[in-house]
Amino acid sequence: MIRRREKVLIGVSAVAVVLWTVVPFFWMIYASLMHEHEVQQGLLRVVEDPTLENYERIFGLSETEALFGGQTKSILRGFMNSFIVALPTAIIGTIVAALAGYAFGRFKFPAKTPLLFTLLMTRVLPPIAILIPYFTLFREVGMVGNHAGLIITYLTGVIPLLTWVLMGYFATLPVEMERAARLDGCSRLGVLWYIILPMAAPGIAAAFIIAFLFSWNELLFGIILTGGTSAQTLSPALLAISPLTATGYSGMALFSAASCLSILPPLLLALVFQRYITSLNIVDPVTFRED
Repeated sequence: MIRRREKVLIGVSAVAVVLWTVVPFFWMIYASLMHEHEVQQGLLRVVEDPTLENYERIFGLSETEALFGGQTKSILRGFMNSFIVALPTAIIGTIVAALAGYAFGRFKFPAKTPLLFTLLMTRVLPPIAILIPYFTLFREVGMVGNHAGLIITYLTGVIPLLTWVLMGYFATLPVEMERAARLDGCSRLGVLWYIILPMAAPGIAAAFIIAFLFSWNELLFGIILTGGTSAQTLSPALLAISPLTATGYSGMALFSAASCLSILPPLLLALVFQRYITSLNIVDPVTFRED
């Protein structure tokens, strides 16, 4: 009887979590297929005439209102800019973090503990605390409104996080194969390339996804460093057509369509690396082996 109640409780909890997660996405897709006047009448109604007009307006295939004429054009440019920023950030951040995580997880060296706490402290500071120094620095060197400035900024946040995560993942890998390869004459770099990295592929794939999602979804630095420029990323572009910032106009249907498009790249990336994500098993980074 108790076991049955536990199963019912688990089932109800799972359904509640799924609904909590899925319903907002369903409403977003639902609103994107509605006309603006239908959205203003409320979402709890049947769509009598589903339309793709909102998507056509984003891609410039249909005329849009004067208020959003410029903002909708910036959405496609924002997609391209987000790819230009997110992909290099994910690639560089994952490579650097993988090397650093391997070093922290396998070796003893001076100042190891202080360096670990330094990495941790970089994640404790709120982003707003370092926003002004970054803006001032990049303005002096002419990197405001530049993709490179945003990539550097994101790397300073991504690398410590991924290093801490991958350090724990490398600690779960057996050291016996590494030692056997060393006894057979394999160099340290050879062991890393042929033994460690293939075994750590699930963790590295997950780290890549984390870095990509962080760069793709980030808003605060995107607004300050690229907002209103040709390098503006997707999040600031979405904010420009948000119903919260629109004056005298709802814009919910158009914003919902743009939001639906914005989740497609991360969703496709997650589907591609799904088998790596499901096999990932990260332990506490503090409890790691040392060679």
